[in-house]
Amino acid sequence: MKKTMLIVALLSSALMAQNGRLANGVYAVEKGNTTAKNLVIRQYEGKDVVLDTANFAPLVDTANFAPLVVAGKPEVNRGPRGSWLTIQLAPEAAKRLEDLTQSHINRPIAVVVGDKILSAPTVRSVITDGKARVTPCEDESCETLLRELSK
Repeated sequence: MKKTMLIVALLSSALMAQNGRLANGVYAVEKGNTTAKNLVIRQYEGKDVVLDTANFAPLVDTANFAPLVVAGKPEVNRGPRGSWLTIQLAPEAAKRLEDLTQSHINRPIAVVVGDKILSAPTVRSVITDGKARVTPCEDESCETLLRELSK
């Protein structure tokens, strides 16, 4: 068992190093046996999370590193059940987010900023209008994402 865990840890480290930093975006989380070839592993809440780098919606325009947020500023909202962040994406990012959420109903996705998973919500419905609601936002993750998107 220890030998298997060591091999998994070494493969995880090699995979992370091989693929470099992830672009800020929303990524598909893969579980179990997957046929995806563009996988990276990142830590979230003390666990390894497998992300598909080919199946994601960017939060920045990689050509000029400008945020893809439109229609006002992203907002952090707080209520009795916790905090969430509301983001309006530009049309091209909105379409990619719609495709991603459609293929991941009742499955997790991961919001990555600065090569770190800030949130890993479960998709409850397809986001068709580009208005993403990131929840839960714990440990200042909403504020971190808001700062990154406001640059």
